[in-house]
Amino acid sequence: MANPELAQRLDQLLSEDGASVLKREAEALEAKIGSLDKPFLLFGAGHLGRKVLKKLIAIGKNPVAFIDNNPKLWGTEVQGVPVIAPAEAARQYDAATMGVITTIWCGEATDKMSDRINPIRALGFRNIALFGHLAWRFQDEFLPHYCLDRPSKVIESGDDIRSAFAMLTDDASRLLFVDHIEWRLFLDYDLLPYPSSQEIYFNDRYVSCSDTEVLYDIGAYTGDSVESFLKTPRGAKFAAIHSFEPSPNNFATLQAYVATLGKQRNKVFAHQLALGDAVGSIQVETENGPASRVGLGNQAVPMTTIDLFSQSHAAPTFIKIDIEGFEPQCLQGAQTVITTTAPVVAVCVYHLQSHIWEILLQLHSYYGGYSFSLCPHLADGWDLVLYAVPKTRLPV
Repeated sequence: MANPELAQRLDQLLSEDGASVLKREAEALEAKIGSLDKPFLLFGAGHLGRKVLKKLIAIGKNPVAFIDNNPKLWGTEVQGVPVIAPAEAARQYDAATMGVITTIWCGEATDKMSDRINPIRALGFRNIALFGHLAWRFQDEFLPHYCLDRPSKVIESGDDIRSAFAMLTDDASRLLFVDHIEWRLFLDYDLLPYPSSQEIYFNDRYVSCSDTEVLYDIGAYTGDSVESFLKTPRGAKFAAIHSFEPSPNNFATLQAYVATLGKQRNKVFAHQLALGDAVGSIQVETENGPASRVGLGNQAVPMTTIDLFSQSHAAPTFIKIDIEGFEPQCLQGAQTVITTTAPVVAVCVYHLQSHIWEILLQLHSYYGGYSFSLCPHLADGWDLVLYAVPKTRLPV
């Protein structure tokens, strides 16, 4: 039974007046740093910072500089905007009045948002906004961006969110779920925990081991999940691993990795296929490495469904999915397999704001006997995994 205090907290969050939420979307940025017609800085000249700069320039909102912690970038320029050290920015500008927009938020980071912001606060900067505040203000330019989207959409989905919360089977997952809902509404990163020490996907906290595992590794990238699986005790004995990677560049590296596996090679198979909700072809990105998305890009690749693939291969006992937002379509194409055989499903739910509740409800609609748990495997909301486990595979 759900913790009543958590249920009450969730209900209070979802009961916020819609007009109040819309007001926060529209006014949070200016409340933090003032108008972008006045000088402001971007904090972080990496991938997100460069993306933000390009879109800001397009709408006529130009920062005076980037500040960045990387000394190698100091003295360089990005699209004509200088990159300087935070301490130098504090000397050049009035830190007490200068607005700063934090454009550091990526899955590779090992620190939390407060760890990044506190050092520039110590330099005297007071007017600090997050990328999310900027995105709320200029929604057409920046949203959706992974699990960041409009908080008003959260309120609109209140009934589904309450239903998904009620299906979680442990208080740690329920707390994490409610914290994520509050983060989506208010951008309080302190609510989001540091990463779990548990192995992503293949750990005994959520799923018991099987000597006859048939793993479908969907979104195999270059073989990192297979390598992880083989290093755990599960790798000592299993039936088969089918790895699916549609991006040609990634697939070539995956093939090369599989070829190095020696005696295990005859049980590990690489497929250059997208898995979705239909049979045919689909576009895929080729240039974004682990973040290459299905449904976008200029490379056409074949696509099939898990249901169809499993008619000519052993059906999965464990499905791992990390495919950059295409997870619901992949699961839709596995509806028959899930309904009839109830494999373990470990699926990423951080690529869109609503996936944390929608994917859970989708899986429950296919098979009503799953136990659902959530675990964060990176900081700041990244690599959030939903574990759907039938009772026969729960840890003893």
